[in-house]
Amino acid sequence: MKNNKTVFLVLGVILLINAILVNSAYISAGKFPEGLMTAAIAIMSFCMAYLSDHFAAKDERAQKIRERGVFVSYFWMLGIIIVLMALVNPYVGPVHLSAYHLLLLIASLYISVVFVNMVYYARKY
Repeated sequence: MKNNKTVFLVLGVILLINAILVNSAYISAGKFPEGLMTAAIAIMSFCMAYLSDHFAAKDERAQKIRERGVFVSYFWMLGIIIVLMALVNPYVGPVHLSAYHLLLLIASLYISVVFVNMVYYARKY
């Protein structure tokens, strides 16, 4: 399992560098950062590097970490969607995003929140 940890760390570093380069180019041009999914996958890769030792054994602890991480992420995402609905309201909202950018933001946040929650519960249990 040590090999998986190294692979995830290397992929995470590559994806993080890619995300920083792509997103900084979009932000410096004054556009919405299109590389959010790359940043989310980099976060997922770093989290999997930490979780690979915990998930190596197919025991009930690993199953509990997975279940709890996904369950709590549902409520986090419900809160994030409510906040985004208030911010992106077309009538009074201060932020104007296209549907594609909004879905990209939600999907990226969901991937990040699920895996960060799994890391939290792996440390807790």
